[in-house]
Amino acid sequence: MKVWVRINHVGWVHLWRTREAFDAAEPSAHFLNGRTDPRWIEVALSPDQRRRMGAGELVEIEDPGYFLDED
Repeated sequence: MKVWVRINHVGWVHLWRTREAFDAAEPSAHFLNGRTDPRWIEVALSPDQRRRMGAGELVEIEDPGYFLDED
């Protein structure tokens, strides 16, 4: 399952199920501390994805396990 992710200015990672939800300014479906969450620390991202997220951009990634029970 693909999800959309954006990291805010204090390092919190926010996940949306769809780009449309983000564009409609809906609250994130899930959020976490990117420095301490074990699933996020181990997520495999390309250098481009990491660069874009570091710049505060919204990026599409494979769900690293946050929505497994919600498919």
